Amino acid sequence: MEIKRISLILLAVILLFTAGCATVPRKGTGRDALSSQSVKIGGKDYLPVTIVAMYYQMKWEWDPIAKKAELSKGSDVLAFCVGMEYAVVNHRPERLSSPVVFYEGAVAIPADFAIERITKILGPPQAVARHPSELMQKYAVRKVVIDAGHGGMDPGAIGRSGLKEKDVTLDIVRHIKDELSANGIDVILTRDRDKFVSLSGRTRIANDNDVDFFISIHANANRSRSIRGFEVYYLSNAVDDTARAAEAAENSFLKVDDSSFYVRNTDLEATVWDLVYTENREESIELAKYITRSVDNSTSLNNRGIRGARFYVLKGVQMPSVLVEVGYISNTAEERNLKDAAYRQAVALAIAKGILNYKKVYESTDGFTR
Repeated sequence: MEIKRISLILLAVILLFTAGCATVPRKGTGRDALSSQSVKIGGKDYLPVTIVAMYYQMKWEWDPIAKKAELSKGSDVLAFCVGMEYAVVNHRPERLSSPVVFYEGAVAIPADFAIERITKILGPPQAVARHPSELMQKYAVRKVVIDAGHGGMDPGAIGRSGLKEKDVTLDIVRHIKDELSANGIDVILTRDRDKFVSLSGRTRIANDNDVDFFISIHANANRSRSIRGFEVYYLSNAVDDTARAAEAAENSFLKVDDSSFYVRNTDLEATVWDLVYTENREESIELAKYITRSVDNSTSLNNRGIRGARFYVLKGVQMPSVLVEVGYISNTAEERNLKDAAYRQAVALAIAKGILNYKKVYESTDGFTR
């Protein structure tokens, strides 16, 4: 994927459209009919993006969890970022007369841009024969990537009895996939057998498959064999000593990665990444909460909480993501548990239940917006 394409998609931070988010188009044609759909917000004229898309016969693509969208027609692509006073038109930023806003659950853009500027790009707006509901899509968790940590020449942590982290994680992700698939979620595994997949390769799988979120499964280790329990991490620069130790272990194979991680070549790319990181962090924390609560309620594992850390495998993805440490393989009791197939399945089902609980609430509240 080209840098320009990535930047455009990342800048298109947008919440999609729920029932009641726009008025039914009134009769009429052309720009007068489109203008009649405008609403006053803060004393300025705005148009819901749903209405704009219909009158210009545009298509849109969206990621409801990452809140990204594009409006397109032919080779022309327009993107908007809520709260910002510019649009991206065919890879070029253009200033707006007022910021993009949310209005009654929909994204709205300044009416002058929707009528004047888009007409210059696409030609005049057309008559509308469809109701807005035909263009609306419900918030949904459709597709996820589940990542089995380590693999192949990278065994991960190894317990006293020889149990390898790569084997534990692979078995657990297979059970998670079975449970999520049975509940209508399309699951992609970064690896389905004992093979090495680079950190950049894992994130590429997620970024290239239009998934809603990314979950990486690991088993922790510590020099202190008394430490035990599960942890869930999200990407953050604010870390504690426990997170630093986990980072060192899970990032250790970066040196044999087959390609470099993101290199920010411009201030724009850095700004875009910061925007996406901030947007995804809230969703990542929510997902971490649901998984933690489910594992805590469904297993005997000691709950060590939710933490921020700088895992490279999370830094590369362009959607909400978490890393789950299912226990400390360095702890004799937890290693013994993780060697048991029934125990691994129970942990996997608890993680899957947390994901499904998140999905249920996310979809019923339009992405936690109500």
